Amino acid sequence: MAKFRVGRFGGDKRLHEARQRALSRGDALALPCQLRRTSSRGWGPWTDADLDLGALPDGGARWRVADPVTVGYPILRGPVDQPFEEVTDVLLRAVRFPSEAFYGMAAEIVVVVADHSTMEIALPAGQGGPTASRLQELLLDESDSGGR
Repeated sequence: MAKFRVGRFGGDKRLHEARQRALSRGDALALPCQLRRTSSRGWGPWTDADLDLGALPDGGARWRVADPVTVGYPILRGPVDQPFEEVTDVLLRAVRFPSEAFYGMAAEIVVVVADHSTMEIALPAGQGGPTASRLQELLLDESDSGGR
């Protein structure tokens, strides 16, 4: 099935609903979001990113940012396009501060915990839960069965 993509900040109501349907069906999906990641210097700034979720049950999950410095990578590396690796947990939390309320205070943030860094992914309200569930299915179950 073709990958579904919507606009950077959620698009209109019709696109938002189409994204929700694609998430609930388990389709491959590209989600624009805001992302920040820990590095040796602590939390990086929030930056525009894309989250690629593969179709269930066998798809993968990747994240992309245009500016490698914002996620703690060397500037010479160029745009970052990485699979999630060594994930130990996927959690969901509410927006706590206005500085992380890109999609409103009712938005949700998915926390992806890995061995060497933690990543927070800000999504519009109602999309954090399904995205966290999808990441759990794609990343945690796979690592438990000896994948990656």
